[in-house]
Amino acid sequence: MDARSQHDEHDTMAPAAMVEQLLTEIAPTTTPRKGRNLPGVGTIYRRGRVWWIKYSVHGKRLRESSKSTRESDAIRLLRTRIEECGKGRRRDPVAESRVRMSELFAALVADYQENGRRSAATLAFRLAPLREAFGQDRAFDVTTARIVRYRQERLAAGKAPATVNRELAALRRAFSLAVEQERLSIAPRVRLLEENNVREGFTTPDAFTHVTDELRRTKGGHGDMLADLAWFSYLVGWRRSEPPTLQWSEIDYHGRRLRLRATESKNKTARYLPYGNSPMLCAIIERRWQARAAAGDGAVFVFHRNGQRIRDFRGAWDGACERAGVPDLLFHDLRRSSVNNLTAAKVPPKVAMRITGHKTMATFLRYHIVTDDDVRAALEQTDAAVSAVVAAAAEPTSAPLASEPTA
Repeated sequence: MDARSQHDEHDTMAPAAMVEQLLTEIAPTTTPRKGRNLPGVGTIYRRGRVWWIKYSVHGKRLRESSKSTRESDAIRLLRTRIEECGKGRRRDPVAESRVRMSELFAALVADYQENGRRSAATLAFRLAPLREAFGQDRAFDVTTARIVRYRQERLAAGKAPATVNRELAALRRAFSLAVEQERLSIAPRVRLLEENNVREGFTTPDAFTHVTDELRRTKGGHGDMLADLAWFSYLVGWRRSEPPTLQWSEIDYHGRRLRLRATESKNKTARYLPYGNSPMLCAIIERRWQARAAAGDGAVFVFHRNGQRIRDFRGAWDGACERAGVPDLLFHDLRRSSVNNLTAAKVPPKVAMRITGHKTMATFLRYHIVTDDDVRAALEQTDAAVSAVVAAAAEPTSAPLASEPTA
């Protein structure tokens, strides 16, 4: 049969017959092939019944399973990987699937240490429940759904939302760090809980005196030093972690001026405090100086325990507050109390912020607690001012002068 007759035969063939003939022509007559090269893209091949892909990125040969027995799925995956490489993604999918959470946590600890983060001391505490929940898993398997379940389990265990949030923040940072280091291509979404932990605790000078009196009775011979530490914090409003870092090398004893190093300040800014003739601060520094000279230990820190920096004194503090009748008073409440005292003394806000270390007015004002006495005094002052104006308006005016007689 010549070409023209074949053409005529196709023209007269029914559509269904034509489809059947085409399928017959393209159907394999032997066993399915085990590999296929796609020029300029890569290669697909079978291992058992599953199709795999093979391609090169920056001279490195990569292989990955399509997890499918269909050749079309392998081709689609190969094209996706090539497109990703063209967009600048350089992660090896196989290597990415092998990254474990234990590696992410180790990288997080290293990052904290390299950057000198002060919260590195509490990081181990935050990571403990995370290691227990995810430490043996692949990072690829820690999904948003699993993180939500972890959050719910921690709340059910009686943990406060703030505690759970600190843990979730560490987990989120571990994932974001892995993405930055190009160990993972994406990170699961980690949503924090709403926190309603705004405190308004503060103490008045007379109530605080009872607390420091109880601190002086602390066993172990460090009661006077702890009381001086508490009074110093109450007067200057520094954060709890800052006064224990104060060293004698940072104090100009005769010039009555001290400095908090930038490395010990939360906002990384050095703080200078010329305490001049402030009687209470001078007395605190003098007592600590005399105690240092009497002991002859050459202590580096102004407030110390046997020459060592004070790390934790919560036991002594909680006991003193309990005995003084204010068991809910936190040491951080002294910072809020200091802001109240400075405001009550009508110290200009900018000067007060330099003393306490607040960088923004918004934060400083948040630490200022308006009491009932403040409101009462403000209303009394307003009442007096309004009453004076009303009284002045009600007073009779002097009689007008008689007009001159006209001619």
